[in-house]
Amino acid sequence: MGEFPPELLFEILLRLPPEDLLRCLCVSKAWNTTIHDKNFIKSHLQRSIQTNSFGSLFVSATFSCKKCLFKFSDIYNDGTIERAMKMEQPPLQDAESQTPFPSTLVSSNGIICIRTERDEDEDFVLWNPSIRKFKKIPSPTFEQSPSSDKHMYLGYGFGYDSTNDDYKLLGITNFNMAMHQYEIYSLKSNSWRKIRNMPCEFHMIVSRILFSNGALSWLAQNMLDIKMHVVTFELASKKYHWFPTPVDENVHTEVLGDSLCIFRLRTIDAWIMKERGSWTLPYSIEQAAMSWVSWWEPVLLSKNGGSVLLMNDLQKFAWFDLVKNSWKEVETTGLYLHFIYTICMRSLCLLDGDPIIVESSKSLSL
Repeated sequence: MGEFPPELLFEILLRLPPEDLLRCLCVSKAWNTTIHDKNFIKSHLQRSIQTNSFGSLFVSATFSCKKCLFKFSDIYNDGTIERAMKMEQPPLQDAESQTPFPSTLVSSNGIICIRTERDEDEDFVLWNPSIRKFKKIPSPTFEQSPSSDKHMYLGYGFGYDSTNDDYKLLGITNFNMAMHQYEIYSLKSNSWRKIRNMPCEFHMIVSRILFSNGALSWLAQNMLDIKMHVVTFELASKKYHWFPTPVDENVHTEVLGDSLCIFRLRTIDAWIMKERGSWTLPYSIEQAAMSWVSWWEPVLLSKNGGSVLLMNDLQKFAWFDLVKNSWKEVETTGLYLHFIYTICMRSLCLLDGDPIIVESSKSLSL
C-alpha cells in the first residue's frame, strides 16, 4: 500500500482519538513523525476543543484501604456518564508503596496536575491519562516566614499560556494577613520563578485556583473594605486584575465552558463572567425543586451550552436544562461516596513524557 500524501494523512489522523493515535505510532515512520509533530498536536487539540469530538473524562481520586485510587468516567456528548473504572496512574507512591491522596487535582488541555503532600514535602506530577504519559516536576522553594509561622494557605493553579506555548503552575502561599508569596513554574524551562509586585491588599481565602481564558483566578478578600473579589492572573503577561463578586456570601468558583463561574451552594444561583468584571446569571434554581438535598454545584456545561451538569451533596448527578428549567437525573456507578475530581479532555499533550508502566499481573478492573 502506498503512502498517503502528507496533507491527507494529516487530516485523517486529526479525526482519531488520542488512544487510537498511540497505536498508529507503530504503523510507519511517516505516521510516527506526523503524530509527534508539535503542529499536529496543536491542531488535534484545537479540533477537539472546537468540536468536542472525543467527549470528556471525569477523573476522580478517592481514598480506599490506605491508598489513593484514580478512576475515570467518559462523559459523552449525549449527556450519559459511563461507569467509573480504575485507571493506570502515575507513580506517586510514598516510602510504604502507598499512593497519597492528592492535595491538588487540576487539569488543562488534557494534562492533569497532581500535587501530594507527605509531612512537609510536596510532590508534583503532570499526567495525561489519555495517552498514559507523565512528567515529574520540581517543587517550589517558598521562603520561610521571618516569624517562623506555618503558612495559613497554600494553593496551586495550572493552565496553558497560548502566547508562549507553555504550561504553567502558579503557587500562592500566605503566612499571615500581610505576607504573601507567589511562584510560577514553566514546563518549557522546567523551573520555578518568584513573582514580585502581586496584590498585597487582598487576603487569600481557601479557594481553588482555576484556569479560564488564559488566566488563573481565585477568590480573595479585600482587606480595606472586607468585600469578596476575584483576582485574575494572566499567564502570558503576568498582569493581575481584580473584580468584585456579584454576591459576597457563601461563594464558590468553577469553570463552565471557558468562563469563570461564581455560584452559591444552598441558593443554587450561578453567575458567569463573560468579560472582565461583567457577570451574567445563567441560572437560579428554586430550592423547593430539590428540597431532598442540601446543595448542588456546577460541574460541566453541555456541548451546546443549553444544559449544565450538577452534582449534589450526595455526589449524585443531574443535567439541568437552562431553557426549560427541567431536571434529568444521570445514573452513575463505580464512584465512591467521597472523592475529588477534575474534568479532563482527551489530547496528545505531553506526548514526550515518560510512559506509565503497569505490571501485567496488576488488574485495572473494579
